[in-house]
Amino acid sequence: MQRNLNTVLRTVAETAADEPWMQLVDGGIIYVRRACSKEIGSIHALTEQQISAEVAPLSAVEQVFQRNHDSFWTVNRASDRSKADSWLAGYIGLLHLNIAGLSRLEAGDFDAHEPDVRLVVPSNTRPAAIYVWAIVAPKVGRQATHLLAHALGAELYGGVPIFATSGSLRGLNLMKGFGFSQGAGGAPTLGQLFRLDQARVASEHSTAA
Repeated sequence: MQRNLNTVLRTVAETAADEPWMQLVDGGIIYVRRACSKEIGSIHALTEQQISAEVAPLSAVEQVFQRNHDSFWTVNRASDRSKADSWLAGYIGLLHLNIAGLSRLEAGDFDAHEPDVRLVVPSNTRPAAIYVWAIVAPKVGRQATHLLAHALGAELYGGVPIFATSGSLRGLNLMKGFGFSQGAGGAPTLGQLFRLDQARVASEHSTAA
């Protein structure tokens, strides 16, 4: 049974984990790590292959990455913990929004296709909201999301509301299982904005931008 994401978030340490990993039932391991600049082109190409050719332009993706280096996380598989035969299985893209970005998102006036980078907080800044821009992780989306929570850590991101939309039934079912709901409390539907409020209380030293 899929665990509600808040169950996972309660176990996240204050300090971000370095390349967290887990063993897969079908063999091998999965791990996530922060993407580097030379991988952004490959990530964009993967998005076009797996989602649509009409995704955000590469220039917009690069601008978001330069603004906040926690925006893209690679999802990797390998035979064992040595990672000698590691290969890219997917990625997770996030938009770490400031208060103005959150307001635009809630008002239905947010352009996720080509986001205004001024609505994204700089690296190492606590956001007012996290928008799940994309998840490309065939067959391991649930595991990758759990690992990403530990990679981000609670010191900067604990208690921040998480938003997402879904264009596929697979993604929609993933978000339902994680405990997301629509603004009015209804069940999430395709194309609609839905939200997860973290049960974990934010660090008393953290203030959203």
